[in-house]
Amino acid sequence: MRIAIIRLSSFGDVVISSSMLAGLKALGDYRIEWFVDDRFEGILDYSPCISKIHSMSFKKLLKSIGGIFEIRSYCKNCGDFDLVIDMQGLIKSALIGKFLKTKKFIGFSKNGVRESLASYFYTHKVDIAYDANILQRNFSVLFNHILESQNSSVTLDKILSIREQSLGINYRNIDENLKNLFTLANNIEDEKKTYTFLFILEASIQEKMYPIERFLSLANYLNNFLQNCHFYILWHDNEKNADELKSMLSKQSIKATKLPKLDFNSLKFCLKQIDCAIGGDTGVTHLAWAMGINCITLYGNANITSGKNMRNTAIDRVLLGNPYIVSNSKYFEISSIDAREIFETFKYKVYKEL
Repeated sequence: MRIAIIRLSSFGDVVISSSMLAGLKALGDYRIEWFVDDRFEGILDYSPCISKIHSMSFKKLLKSIGGIFEIRSYCKNCGDFDLVIDMQGLIKSALIGKFLKTKKFIGFSKNGVRESLASYFYTHKVDIAYDANILQRNFSVLFNHILESQNSSVTLDKILSIREQSLGINYRNIDENLKNLFTLANNIEDEKKTYTFLFILEASIQEKMYPIERFLSLANYLNNFLQNCHFYILWHDNEKNADELKSMLSKQSIKATKLPKLDFNSLKFCLKQIDCAIGGDTGVTHLAWAMGINCITLYGNANITSGKNMRNTAIDRVLLGNPYIVSNSKYFEISSIDAREIFETFKYKVYKEL
């Protein structure tokens, strides 16, 4: 069976959707092809579950009539699909699915889709509330039709239990200098285990970024508890902030390494070297979760949102499969979360897994 999945963006959403690929692949001899914006192709590269990635500058092309015709022409030349599944639920993603050749186009119902007009494009509609848990929504739209046709009772928990098999890494393309950053950290004279942590400094909005001063406090708690820690600092745009945290840690004789700027393949490699990743509600933290890496996710408060702006995190939508902490502030932000609370979450919910 040839299946097309449409999930164009964004970073975190592509990651969460892709976490179910291994479960889908386990159900049958499926040829899975994914349509994604070229900005996020690297997340899916080298996945053992994907037969082909259809990557284009969809965001840019969809802004002009000429670009839409270019997408249409490409899609019409992709051949016939047994199933096309729109996991995004937008007019633009539904339009791309409509361009593909299939008799079964699956998407969310009018009450469950983000842009209600998109539901009119689908031949088969999955009825689940838009504000339902994001994992349950992804599971429903991806699996409902297939499970019904197989008369199967596979559960979401079963699918997620093998999620770390969904994504892949090309180890041959990893820079030797990057490999050495982790090799050197673990080449210690005694035989004590070095516990490695990834501090994720940045997110799409300021309110989802944890202050470096609090990361410093957290590092002290962890280092005092474990004795032998090494902290890796991940940054994307604000290198100055990363340098400052590195300096603060070094002044307290805490072992730390500022990572270089990474592509997606290198990022996945780094996550595989880490005992625990810690950061806000952002794509990198979700990627750690999807790859089966221990992580702690920091969320803003649970205010209700319109559904179109997830600046405020409705708590029933978060990734509940990993330890998380929610700010008790009356404002949406994670900066008020006490470093001690994160440390205790690690101590009682993560440490026993290492």
